[in-house]
Amino acid sequence: MLIDIHCHANLYLVIDEVINEAKSVGVQKIISVGMSVLSQKRILEISNIYDIIYPALGIHPEEVKMNKDVEGQLDSVVDMIRKNKENICAVGEIGLDHHFVKEKELYPIQKRIFEKMLSLAQELELPVNLHTKGAEKIVFDMLPSYKIPNVNLHWYSGPEKFLNVGIDRGYFFSITPAISYSPAVKNTVLKVDKQHLLLESDGPVKYSGKIGTPAMIRDVLKIVSKYKEISTEELENQIYENTKIIFPKIF
Repeated sequence: MLIDIHCHANLYLVIDEVINEAKSVGVQKIISVGMSVLSQKRILEISNIYDIIYPALGIHPEEVKMNKDVEGQLDSVVDMIRKNKENICAVGEIGLDHHFVKEKELYPIQKRIFEKMLSLAQELELPVNLHTKGAEKIVFDMLPSYKIPNVNLHWYSGPEKFLNVGIDRGYFFSITPAISYSPAVKNTVLKVDKQHLLLESDGPVKYSGKIGTPAMIRDVLKIVSKYKEISTEELENQIYENTKIIFPKIF
């Protein structure tokens, strides 16, 4: 069984086709992660319609650029997450971004939102799905202040120094289809032990112009197995067990 642990399923125009394609290659569970304030409700709706989709809710760090009212709407998002704590499997996608968000005046708002999300994950005893692009040091410095069941670094391509810190702390790392062309993602795969690897599509983000879908994680598995010199069957079983550890609520 394959599990896509990080997908923006609410953003697909024709989700039925995406799900059918995923099932055809053995993907049986998809974690749909939140980004915008509006996406939270939609993710809960589609998870009620499709039994393959499991919701994770949270505010993406780029939302500060897209939505000038995000901080004022934060309490309502927190309330929604609390009310649905039995139904959601993680808090995510959350974190900091100093790469795609260039406006430094927005960084304090990002940090306040991230702190609120981490506190909520601690309160609800839920794992977190993290975005760290360009702000790896700050994120890694903040995490020890919170007691969170498990941490996943989504599509990690940052400095090796912090990759090593994450490995030492026992964090998980989810690998995207970018493994087919990204030296940084390849390095993550080579350095992280098989007990801490996960698979994700991050769909519908594009890879070399092609829209990402959960079905692509079958090919990601094959590439990772080659780099790790492990059979695809053994690696698939191992990643399944890894996923059970970090996201037990989807099982």
